[in-house]
Amino acid sequence: MTDERKRLMAWRPGAPGYTRDDILLAVGLQCRDQKFNVTDVLLWMGTPAKATGDSAGGHLVYYFAGDDEEVAMFDVAGGKVIDFGTVARFQDNAERASDQSGRRVFFNILDEMEPFDKSKFE
Repeated sequence: MTDERKRLMAWRPGAPGYTRDDILLAVGLQCRDQKFNVTDVLLWMGTPAKATGDSAGGHLVYYFAGDDEEVAMFDVAGGKVIDFGTVARFQDNAERASDQSGRRVFFNILDEMEPFDKSKFE
């Protein structure tokens, strides 16, 4: 494990010395081992830039400071943040079920997301 990964895995809410981007990565890495309540994650990381779905099943997107190419995406299910990854901002980054002709259909999921609605994630 790298020193940076160890540092991020050691993050706890309120810990000093972590930037907002550090917290995004720390929560993302840690949520793979433990599931966090989505309401807690929103307190720690603030309002996401975009969202889809709700606390039963959805996604939260946060832009990294100074990174024009990728965003952090958190998967939400059953009121918990259950997974994390990064996706390209301006390129196709998702795939739909094949269309009627059987062709694969790619798209940019960020184009279909909406501004965050807190009431859907409480």
